[in-house]
This record gives sequence, structure tokens and C-alpha cells, in this order.
Amino acid sequence: MSGNPKKEDETQPIGIDFNDFGNQNISSNENVNSSEDDPIIKEISVPHPKIKKILQNRMNSLKQLSNTWIKGDIRQTIRELSLIKDQGVSCDFFNSAFMQNSYNKDYLTLEESVELIPLVITLVESKYESNFRCGVKMVCMLFDMYSDSIRSSKRSQKIEPKTMENYTKFIQFFDTIPKIETIVKRDLNKDKNLKALLGEMKVFVEDCMRFR
Repeated sequence: MSGNPKKEDETQPIGIDFNDFGNQNISSNENVNSSEDDPIIKEISVPHPKIKKILQNRMNSLKQLSNTWIKGDIRQTIRELSLIKDQGVSCDFFNSAFMQNSYNKDYLTLEESVELIPLVITLVESKYESNFRCGVKMVCMLFDMYSDSIRSSKRSQKIEPKTMENYTKFIQFFDTIPKIETIVKRDLNKDKNLKALLGEMKVFVEDCMRFR
């Protein structure tokens, strides 16, 4: 491979479990899917000073992120994650925090969920399959969490202005996803789950727009 490292915000997940951060070694590949993440393993192995610097910066960022996560400060953890701007770290965090443990609306507040939106969009736009897949899973999770309550609130018109403001952000988010170039280029006939999700989101947005 080329000696030029990829940008930090384009890297793939490296298998960090935020629920057991202190007991893991960043160089271990036990949790790395070999078929999807071989490029990052090879990249880590390159004896290049810039690569070493990137990995050291990542470790420092992970430690900082882990400190707020362990304290249970989810909103601050999301903000720290936004500052890190590393898709691989985002995927590791999402997979550990939301996919494995099934954390959902009982764990995230509406405001915290809204702050996830830019991070999720970045993953859905990613050229890496593993990042893209993680982003789509997060879209599914958020859609499952909020679509029914948003639709009901729009129909009844009985809702606090601040909550409606956040719901509107989600409506715009669910309207944006099918228009993202990465999604548009995919062969949806080979991905029935994604095709079904986009169909549901389209109907959802059209339904919400009727009740302004």
C-alpha cells in the first residue's frame, strides 16, 4: 500500500469496546473483522512516523472520550466524539454503546439523540462499507425510537415548542438520508433491508408534511 496515511476522519473501526476500555490493547485485533478491516490493520503495521502520530492522537482522544463515558455523561461524550472527528472511533462507540447493549430511548434523551444526527450522517456518507453500515444501523435505531411519537405529535398538534423543534430536526434528517449520494449509488435490489427502510422514511416524511 502507499506510504501516505489516510486522513484521521476517514479511518475504519478498530474494535474498541467502550464498555471495557481500560482492559483493551489498541494493537489487539481480537475484535476486528478481518474481511472488512484488513486495510486498517495493514496501515497500523506500516513503520511510518506519521501513522504512529495518528495512532497516538487517537489513543489520547479515546482516553478523553472514555472518561466522560464512564461517568455516565452521555451528552458530553457525544460532544467529545464530535470534536474527535474520527469515523472509526464513532463506529466503535456506536457499536459498543448502542448496538451491543441495545441502549435506546430509555438511555438517550431527545436532545442527546439530536446531537447524534451529524455524526450519523457522516458515517452514512462514508466510502467505507463498515462505516456506512454502522451509520445505517444508527438511522434504523433513531427511526425506530422516534417515528411513531413524531407522527402522533404532528397529527395531534399537542406538543411543547422545544420538543417540536427537535422533532422537526428529525423529520429533516429522515428526509435527507435517501438523498445522500452514497445511498443513491447503491444497488438497492441487493439490499432489501435498506430499500425497505428508505421506503418507510419516505412515507413517514410525506405524512409529517401534511400536518404543518
